[in-house]
Amino acid sequence: MKNDIFYSFRRCPYAIRARWALLICGIKVEIREIDLKNKPLDFLNNSKTKTVPILIKKNSEVIEESLEIILWALSESKKENIKIIYFPENKKEDIFEIINENDNKFKYHLDRFKYATRYQNRDEEFHFTNAIKFIKRWNELLSENKYFFGDKPTIADWSIWPFVRQFRIACESQKRTNYFESPIKNWLDSFEKNAEFKSLMYKYDLWEPLSKKNFFPCN
Repeated sequence: MKNDIFYSFRRCPYAIRARWALLICGIKVEIREIDLKNKPLDFLNNSKTKTVPILIKKNSEVIEESLEIILWALSESKKENIKIIYFPENKKEDIFEIINENDNKFKYHLDRFKYATRYQNRDEEFHFTNAIKFIKRWNELLSENKYFFGDKPTIADWSIWPFVRQFRIACESQKRTNYFESPIKNWLDSFEKNAEFKSLMYKYDLWEPLSKKNFFPCN
């Protein structure tokens, strides 16, 4: 295999955070954009979880978790001191704690707020109220620093902003207001208005086995 292969779905926040890490770390991969309602056989044969993202390394090893892809990208990057900058040793415990909070608590309420009709016991307002508790807590952190742990982002910021973005989109679709205070709004803006955002969210054609290869980043 000549290239590392990355299976993605453009709007998935897990895929977004993995792509962001690849982008910032300067890692080029063959990208395969898939339809989650019609998953290709090659993807299904390589994925135990059947969810994106997955990365198939040149040696055929498969990485299935977005956070593991982020850590792999840091380890593979040729950029000087990138691991020290974005994953400082003295903040590891705090970084993993806040990512775990996002992935296992905030995401639970976010899904049930954004996709209320998918769940039998739907109580949209309950899940909005609980999701906003995390937003307020993170806003307090960001009122002290530009990013969660200082004036530079860490992989905690990389891992969480796509989910906060999804929360904002859900609020907008329901015409809710006053869901963000300035610190967390400015923090999210720092990613969405970043010069790399356009490349991050580039719309690739859906992959098929005989498709020509596409690469991420595309420039």
